[in-house]
Amino acid sequence: MKRYLIPILAILVLTSGLLPGCVRKRSVSELETYMNQAMPILEQHAETTETTNRANRAFLTALSSGNIAKTSEAFTSYKETLLWALNRVDAELSSFKKLLPPNEARTFHGLMLDGLTKEQYGLTKQLSYYSSVINYGSGDAAELNDGNALMLEAQKTWLQAKYELQDLGQKLGK
Repeated sequence: MKRYLIPILAILVLTSGLLPGCVRKRSVSELETYMNQAMPILEQHAETTETTNRANRAFLTALSSGNIAKTSEAFTSYKETLLWALNRVDAELSSFKKLLPPNEARTFHGLMLDGLTKEQYGLTKQLSYYSSVINYGSGDAAELNDGNALMLEAQKTWLQAKYELQDLGQKLGK
């Protein structure tokens, strides 16, 4: 028994230095794969956010112009953009839920899911408010406030996710 124990211990000692290297390479590879899958979703979301922000600015510009026809048109366009954005965020959230993050990316992944969920609820509330205004001439201001608050929370979550993303980039050497 002793004569088998020594070679087994020698193999364990010799490979113990190799195993962390193999695990590290596999881990980096898993992280790289995950990030390659996540980046198109992040890029699409950045586009969604920019389009929504442009529509918001156009609506606010029309509102401040005092031109009722221009404001009405911009209001309807903004509502349509919110619906478009909600559909995109739904798809982005669904895509992100399908990803399996490696251990290093779990915090980032959780923040992304949280941010997308908050944005989804925020857009839903905003859309409901603007739809009510268009359809009935008024909306529930509390619903708009809730939607805006959720969007603000989502932005805070995105900021945290951005820092996590930077850390992940450093782990990948990028």
